[in-house]
Amino acid sequence: MMLIGVTILMDLQIRPIILKAASYQCQVMAARIINQTMLDELGDNSYDYENLVSLRYGEGGEVRSLESNMQNMNRLKAQSNQAINEAIRQIGESDIQLQLGTVSGVYMFHGRGPSIPVTLTPIGYAQTTLISDFSAAGMNQTLHRIIMKVKVELSAIIPGYTSAVLIEHDFIVAETIIVGNIPESYTHIILGGI
Repeated sequence: MMLIGVTILMDLQIRPIILKAASYQCQVMAARIINQTMLDELGDNSYDYENLVSLRYGEGGEVRSLESNMQNMNRLKAQSNQAINEAIRQIGESDIQLQLGTVSGVYMFHGRGPSIPVTLTPIGYAQTTLISDFSAAGMNQTLHRIIMKVKVELSAIIPGYTSAVLIEHDFIVAETIIVGNIPESYTHIILGGI
């Protein structure tokens, strides 16, 4: 009975430390996968602004509309999603080394003692979303950005434990400033209280 009690107490002491280490390891893996994949996908300039959006001009040369090239946008989204998910699938098992002193929870023993190997099996998936964002960039100037939101949900499976993390990154895929006609005069009115 005493041995079972000590085992349960040790499990309660060790579990949060192992889950925290596994969660951190998953965040590092996911960030590395996302960044490397997006660098590979966006690095060859095949998805610059002109390949994703066409500007349509009026008779006076002013911008009348924007037309999205949905075929290229969908291709970028699908290729990025597929590449990230393939990289997650290929991670395989990895080992985390935790010192016995760290696992004990006693501050004086932190980082000391023999290493305890913990095998981590990450599984998960990625979702990508393309967003068109407009914001003011000056007088009659509009900044148009195409942003890819990447969300990866990764779970670390350890014998007896599961630790899940959600990692989100935004990447600016393309941007341009659209310049409109500048008015001949500009008035800024401030209304005050009476």
